[in-house]
Amino acid sequence: MVETAVSQPSIRSASMNDAEEIADILTEAFSNDPVMIWMFGNARPLRVMFLECAKGVYLRRGFGHIAEDGAAALWLPALAKLEMPLMGELHMFWSALRNGGFGALRRTQATEEVALASHPEEEHFYLFAVGVRDKLKGKGLGGGIIREGLKRVDEAGAPAYLENSNPKNTPLYERLGFRAIAPLGLPAGAPPLLGMLRQAGAAQ
Repeated sequence: MVETAVSQPSIRSASMNDAEEIADILTEAFSNDPVMIWMFGNARPLRVMFLECAKGVYLRRGFGHIAEDGAAALWLPALAKLEMPLMGELHMFWSALRNGGFGALRRTQATEEVALASHPEEEHFYLFAVGVRDKLKGKGLGGGIIREGLKRVDEAGAPAYLENSNPKNTPLYERLGFRAIAPLGLPAGAPPLLGMLRQAGAAQ
């Protein structure tokens, strides 16, 4: 993701009332994401997944930011449980099955298991997702909204971790202090998914 400098966008903390808008933004941003499309077989289950994750996990146990209704990010702080309510799990299960069949369910389960097992052992903040609407890409919103979350990370003196599902975003994450750990061991035929860790207080 190549970004050019622009005036600082208006970024604010997200609330549960922003869950629908955040789901819309992230769905658009991830509509061509290599790992997401491989996992589900198509982009149709994305909105249900992002909405349930926002409502059930990240805006409930974690935090998020939204920028000018054009960018969004969701985080889980250190010590917070990555645990989805049963109804959210059922909604995502049904959406994946209806739109992608049993293959989508198998790939989704395999990806979740590998991703959870690959998290660093040390307590860390987890950047679950960050996305920018297509018409606003390249204007600094992605980097700006991640930096807003990193303020809280640095205040806590903790490392931050993410899974990079699109190689185009690697330079942006590296500029923010993230460094590649290792590719995650997804099943054969899956696109690369790269774990990236940012040490506490790394330069942004």
